[in-house]
Amino acid sequence: MVASNNVGARGSWRARLSRLVTLAPLRRGPEVRFVVSFVFIAAVLFSVYSFPYRADSWPQRWSEGYLRAYAHLAGGVLWVFDRAVVVSGQDISGRYGLRIIRGCDAVDAQILLLAALFASHTYSWRWRVGGALAGLAVITAANVARICCLYYVGILAPAYFDFFHHEFWPLLLIVFATATFVLWSRIAAAPGGAVRAVG
Repeated sequence: MVASNNVGARGSWRARLSRLVTLAPLRRGPEVRFVVSFVFIAAVLFSVYSFPYRADSWPQRWSEGYLRAYAHLAGGVLWVFDRAVVVSGQDISGRYGLRIIRGCDAVDAQILLLAALFASHTYSWRWRVGGALAGLAVITAANVARICCLYYVGILAPAYFDFFHHEFWPLLLIVFATATFVLWSRIAAAPGGAVRAVG
């Protein structure tokens, strides 16, 4: 009797384990698809961004124009608070000088956000593109705040400039990108968001 119960228990345990193993890949399917898509999209975008283009190529010219536009945007905000600020090309001059170069444009945080958004296959393309546009605007605004902050750190506490430039703000921008994605996911998962996503 005891032996029979043990066999029954083992059989039941094995049946449950078999069902769990059989269903595990299905349960992990959306998560695995998200991770694979995220890594692929991020790798492609980082490769396009980091490729060593020739100086006279159109991607390089576009990149330089983008950096000049960034300098004018940040310089315009700084000018509101400091009329000594002048922007020339990629250079912001005033009481402290800054040059906007590749790496100062928050593209790494934007790429991670875009990869996460477009890897979210459970939502429609319209919903993902809308999230991408809003997310890019959020990260751009955060980076303009970063440039303005660095300007005043350079004036008031130049000894801490490298810390804020290389450690504090890059990490904070990644946090901004992550928080934007989490907020977008929660809005999309809400009843109203699901309706908008399907629509």
